[in-house]
Amino acid sequence: MNIKQISAVGLKVGDFDTFAEKELEAIKLLEHCAATGSDFALFPEAINIYCGDGPGNPRGMTISEVAFDNLKPVSRLLAKAKELKIGLGFGLYLRENDLLHNSLLVYDKDGNDCGRYSKRFPTAGELDEGVIPGRVDQKLIEWEGLKVAGAICFDTQFEELFADQKERGADLMLIPSMWPGGSPVDIYAYKYSLPTVLAYCAWSKITGIDGRILAETGYRSEALRFGISLPIATARINFDSKAFHLEYNGLFIPEIEKRYGSKVKLVLDNPNSIFYLTSSSPDLTVTDIIKEYKLIVFQDMLKIYRKKLEACQNETK
Repeated sequence: MNIKQISAVGLKVGDFDTFAEKELEAIKLLEHCAATGSDFALFPEAINIYCGDGPGNPRGMTISEVAFDNLKPVSRLLAKAKELKIGLGFGLYLRENDLLHNSLLVYDKDGNDCGRYSKRFPTAGELDEGVIPGRVDQKLIEWEGLKVAGAICFDTQFEELFADQKERGADLMLIPSMWPGGSPVDIYAYKYSLPTVLAYCAWSKITGIDGRILAETGYRSEALRFGISLPIATARINFDSKAFHLEYNGLFIPEIEKRYGSKVKLVLDNPNSIFYLTSSSPDLTVTDIIKEYKLIVFQDMLKIYRKKLEACQNETK
């Protein structure tokens, strides 16, 4: 069992006169996340864009104008997260060595820098403004014993980014964004058994490994537009959970349920021939059960099948 409570925060993009005002709004929302027990809060892409949201806005600012040369402008936000003992992630345009990056920064509850991810697929407009594409071989971010992958906004159009980071062992995908990600986000969460947290002011969401949305909210909703609620989607995710294809693995379902009872949660997804196994006990891990029954997780089963298929194809050449 490995449960974390995570919040996706829909901080407004461009309704502020100064960045300092936006940072204060971010702090207010962060305080709410901490008060409700969240271990981590993710804020949207490019937190330093504070005015001129949307095409044609007369208050629009260029990336060069909003980019920070260091992290001093977000020092109050970082200090507050450390004070509240809550993990923090946010997107930021950052200028380093005269190069512009669109990055995701992640911190643990003690304020330590856990690492960052730079946007691999900047938009055409970002490229025109000098944003540098992130490297393909970026290290995964380490947070609370989890390996964290990153994607930023337009990155969600490219499945290879999800496939690559899952192959390298990602446990969680964080997506600071300026759009809702569309159906692919939920499809990739399912296809790669990768819990996904997307923060976007209009519609933030958290998707489980079965591709189903665990929580969602944003300024599209009536409640928020009338000032009744806050733009925070929160979910508890048990990271000790894996997906298995019914072929071969399904034979062990009755025995697993009988042997472990309430120590596990087993959910059968008949239409997709998959079941999800989650540990509900601090004394048991899904890895323990995998070893005991020699189970093969969903993605590994597909890899084994592909190798077998290729071998058969080579024999028939």
